[in-house]
Amino acid sequence: MMPRTIALCLLAASLLGTAHAADPTDPATPLSRAQIALFETPHLANIDHPETLIYRFTRQGPDGFTDHVAEDIKLIHPNGTKYVMFNFLTGAHHVFYPAVDEFRGNPLLMVFLEHDVGEMRAQTGIAAAYFRNRIRAAFVDKAETAPTKITLDGHDVAAEQITLRPFADNQRLEHLPQIQKKTYRFVVSQEIPGGFAELATEEPGDQASGAPSVSETLRFDKVTAEQGATP
Repeated sequence: MMPRTIALCLLAASLLGTAHAADPTDPATPLSRAQIALFETPHLANIDHPETLIYRFTRQGPDGFTDHVAEDIKLIHPNGTKYVMFNFLTGAHHVFYPAVDEFRGNPLLMVFLEHDVGEMRAQTGIAAAYFRNRIRAAFVDKAETAPTKITLDGHDVAAEQITLRPFADNQRLEHLPQIQKKTYRFVVSQEIPGGFAELATEEPGDQASGAPSVSETLRFDKVTAEQGATP
């Protein structure tokens, strides 16, 4: 199994494991609103035939660039689940992520977060599992949710914003204040094909250490006819 396949499986087990219990020691504990909105909502239910979802990717900060991510809905099974493939960025920025099968939620969230924890591992030398576990735990009781509106085809539609600061007050990261203060933002809407209007992270700059501010954003752009290799 290729390393990124292993990493994505680990992330799926870690994050999607939140669907079973908010508190792993108490299966009766209700899920948080953020867990339901992100992991227990069938985001792909509004896609009924193979097609490709295109998202604009923007990185602001050092080595900033713009690009796109293509999510190919390749197969729709009789039970409504999907087989999904990814083209995550292009050219020199392209990153391979394995296809996933039998999904009702949108696995783009897993891919985006795996990309994020991989960058933090490269930046800090801290194991990716450390970041995965803290992001997972933060969805239980540190996420803030609020109704919002987004513009789709020139019209305002209802959406929900989930904001997360999983490393706040983490003493191990005191020497990395830009990560300690990092914010995650997810905007979901049933009106958007695939459910995700925006996935974003933001690390504030730190004057004392000289760390620059960095943000990365995936924003839904459009739907195109299904393309790519046959699975």
